[in-house]
Amino acid sequence: MLKKIFLGFVVCSALIQVNAQGNFDSLFSQARKYSHKRDYQNAIANYTKALNVNPKSVAAYNNRGIAYKHTGNFNEAIKDFSSALNINPKHASSYYNRANAQHHLGKFPESIADYTKALSFKPNDAKIYNNRGIAHKDSGNIEQALKDFTSSLGIKPKNATTYNNRGLAHAQNGNMGNALKDFTSALNINPSYGHAYYNRGVANKKLGNTTAAKKDFAKAKVHYAKYHKDLELNSRFKNSSFKAQAAKFKKEDADFNKNNFKSQATSFKAQDADFNKNPFTEKFKENDHAF
Repeated sequence: MLKKIFLGFVVCSALIQVNAQGNFDSLFSQARKYSHKRDYQNAIANYTKALNVNPKSVAAYNNRGIAYKHTGNFNEAIKDFSSALNINPKHASSYYNRANAQHHLGKFPESIADYTKALSFKPNDAKIYNNRGIAHKDSGNIEQALKDFTSSLGIKPKNATTYNNRGLAHAQNGNMGNALKDFTSALNINPSYGHAYYNRGVANKKLGNTTAAKKDFAKAKVHYAKYHKDLELNSRFKNSSFKAQAAKFKKEDADFNKNNFKSQATSFKAQDADFNKNPFTEKFKENDHAF
């Protein structure tokens, strides 16, 4: 009799575990679908439900952290990546993602430390070197930034983003010649790279290559305009998170609408005096993260 009771208990426990796993898998899968649609609030809600079923899931904490990051809630993202690492201290992706979130909050030492930890598990990951390079650059350590960008390119030599970022580091270091070479390398890889045209235009202007600078700014304008058109045609543009991303880009590019550069870039007929006082030409575009 006792044996039958025990066997019945074992069977019931097994069924409960199977049902729980099934619920977790369903919730996790639904959360991923929401994330792919950029519906991050529903993704967060479903990852939370999944974690209620299985509070030891590294993947659920890591993915919910990513969703929080996309909504701009970097503190909650960091908490989730830390929870994932408390369960699995060797989870490279959680170190990498936590580093991204730390970087957004301007916590450069913490960000660099997490990128370094991620590299200890994934020493041949080009994007980690790229992003650590950006963190070093933003913290003022240009020499180390250049080393990281070069290491990234040694692993993935056809990455236009990393050439652009290394060009920015060279420019910040006052080496406009090398900056110009890197922006050109970025454009050889990706001829539609608006930021690289813009940055090469700035470098050309600072080197006194006014005609080349005007041409680069004009090409930057064309590719930015195409980018905005592509956004408007994209059905995902209806999603609020995607709109926010587009708005951020448009704000960054607001100078196109604020000054007379639109007509200048189209015709190249502006006087050099107007070109030189145009604020749009005075600073480089920001780094491109490989998040």
